[in-house]
Amino acid sequence: MTFDEKLKARAQREGSPMPEGFDERMDARLADLPEQVTPLKKRRPARVALCIGIAAALVVGAAAAAPTVIQMAQGAIGYFHTGRNSEYNALQTEYEQFNAAIGASKTVNGVTLTIDNIALDDSYMSIFFTMSSDTPLDQVGTDSEPESWRAGWTAPVFCAKVDGKELDTGGWVDNEAYFVDDYTLKGVHRLTLKQTLPEQFDLLLYTSGTSRLNEGDIQFELSVDKSAVAVETRTVEPKQDFTVQFSGTDEAGKNYTISRTPRIERVSVSPLSSTITLSERVSGDDIPWDGFVLRDDKGNFLLRLPAAMTSSALSRSVNVFEFIGADETTKSITLIPIQWSYHAHEVKGALDSLPLTDGCKNGVTLETIEVGADRAVATFSVHGAVWEENGQFNLTDAEGNPLSFNKFAAIDSYTDRETGKIIATLYYPDATEEEVAKIAGVSFWQPDDDLTLLEDQAVTIDLP
Repeated sequence: MTFDEKLKARAQREGSPMPEGFDERMDARLADLPEQVTPLKKRRPARVALCIGIAAALVVGAAAAAPTVIQMAQGAIGYFHTGRNSEYNALQTEYEQFNAAIGASKTVNGVTLTIDNIALDDSYMSIFFTMSSDTPLDQVGTDSEPESWRAGWTAPVFCAKVDGKELDTGGWVDNEAYFVDDYTLKGVHRLTLKQTLPEQFDLLLYTSGTSRLNEGDIQFELSVDKSAVAVETRTVEPKQDFTVQFSGTDEAGKNYTISRTPRIERVSVSPLSSTITLSERVSGDDIPWDGFVLRDDKGNFLLRLPAAMTSSALSRSVNVFEFIGADETTKSITLIPIQWSYHAHEVKGALDSLPLTDGCKNGVTLETIEVGADRAVATFSVHGAVWEENGQFNLTDAEGNPLSFNKFAAIDSYTDRETGKIIATLYYPDATEEEVAKIAGVSFWQPDDDLTLLEDQAVTIDLP
């Protein structure tokens, strides 16, 4: 099965509706991407002592104020102290241990953008910000769509330059945000790091635009120094090439052969995230290879989180994959290529029959589900070798028939980085009382149990 066929099969089984205005918002996001980079897909840790000093100054045209040094220190991040749910709540302690309070602001066209905190490790640079306006913010999206979606679409997008060179952070916007009120939005934007940053570097952060801001309207200049203390890093850059080869037969009976030569550029087990970076030279219709699972030296499979991939026709494609489960005791990470149909089957059960699974060697178990008037929240655990997180589920009636809710329904999910469980939310804000009263069961998509680990082609990377 080709990668295109794999994506089509995945889309057919998941069947998530596109929200109103999705194409227009996607076109706007794509316009912000660097030239010659094509986004291919978006499918959304060990403790390291890291201390940096940040000198922050606001850049206004050619004039810049004298830098004010802000020393990294443990401290609260307001984003986590609102009682709201966040994908990153599990890492609040780490974020508050490895962050610098910034407090720099600039106002353009009635919009004030403040950099509240910046957290930095070897895998991600996380920017916590507040955007406020003297008039109600122009929210992107419709009232039917989840607030978290609308806030993320409305939030500014940050780009960065390191020592004057554009930072390649991948082909999608990795952010989370919420509305404090009609005039204020708070959020966090994670910039992916594809290579280890130097001990000292100049950092320019700038906005790539919102409905009220043009690209570069707001800029922040910072000088970062990571040499204040000795850093016991758990990042290695093996630059190791390997070959993936296997053959099979697709559903139409056609024989195919896969032969790829990716390279492991870097593996990082960091306080805020663990990542593995792969590169590959691709051409024509080829899509960067991502058919692998990860395992640690204790034999535990490490869950890979959804990630975007980008491809460049003029150079090597470099892509970062986030994973969870590694810690300070992990001695090595093994990348294992897989051969799999990329198919899934439906598992059904009554709401009172949880936990629900089907005995698959590699897959998920539906542990809990909470059904409300406008949404249902499901929790899945993961077992075995799973290619990528998937929290797709449907609600059914007493006979197991899927329910179609009035006007709009959409699903969103994330993985708790501490427990490894998938938290998935199905929204149906316009459902009638009669529709909700019919909810009696649940179904979800389970990966087919035909995944083969190509152990003879596995690559092990030792960690320091």
